[in-house]
Amino acid sequence: MAEKPSAQDVREAQRIELRKQREKELSRQKRARMAIIAAIVVVALALVAGLGYLIYKANAPEPELPLNQPASISKEEPTLAFKADDTKPVVDVVFDYMCPFCGNFEQINSADLHEMIESGDATVNFHVRTFLSKKMSTTEYSARAGGAAVCTFEDSPEVFLKFHELLFANQPAEGGPGLSDRELVTYAKQAGAKDSTLSCIKDQKFRRYATDVLEPAGAKLSPATPAVFINGKEWGADGAWQQPGALKEAVASSGTPGASDAGGASDAGGASDSGN
Repeated sequence: MAEKPSAQDVREAQRIELRKQREKELSRQKRARMAIIAAIVVVALALVAGLGYLIYKANAPEPELPLNQPASISKEEPTLAFKADDTKPVVDVVFDYMCPFCGNFEQINSADLHEMIESGDATVNFHVRTFLSKKMSTTEYSARAGGAAVCTFEDSPEVFLKFHELLFANQPAEGGPGLSDRELVTYAKQAGAKDSTLSCIKDQKFRRYATDVLEPAGAKLSPATPAVFINGKEWGADGAWQQPGALKEAVASSGTPGASDAGGASDAGGASDSGN
């Protein structure tokens, strides 16, 4: 018959069992801590990687947009032109969609310009500038708006005129983000633009054309906005355009482009001949 274990043996066995259970629990806790640390490290690495990607994306240069030539605009004369008979006066309007004074000009003279276009009483050329794009906008609004205007002109001259009017009627303040691309699309839709035109605006198809072609062409004509030329001669630099109806009267009395240009040259020559 087996000898019955003594009380001391029982206590020793119990201590050994308790030690094993404690070591087992400590091992389990250690594994749990390691798993938590590993999870924290993984999350931290993911956050660092994500932050690094965001920083890279924020600082990485945007892919350069293609320079697309609009079918409705002449390569030789990069302007949004509404042609009248060759015997009619020619009016050139230089503007930037972020320029507040251009907004004032539009409010005062828009109806008269539209009337000249509809009646064929004058050729009206719209010269889009974008020089305020980086100076006065956090999202290069002038460039985006200028490109969108070209999209609408490609759609139809009538859609452009309505879109042009809507942009100035809802002109954003200088120094801010300007209208969003979604808002530009909304106003184009209100102007009657086709779906293809809306896609043109979303894709910024003519944004680079506005900055690389229209801007330097407009700047060559006038460094300031708004600016108006009648038969090639600047008009309204003294603020005359702020008087309602003054532009219409000046155009009506300007005569044909050839006569006006000849007259201007003759006047200059007369002053020179007078010896004054």
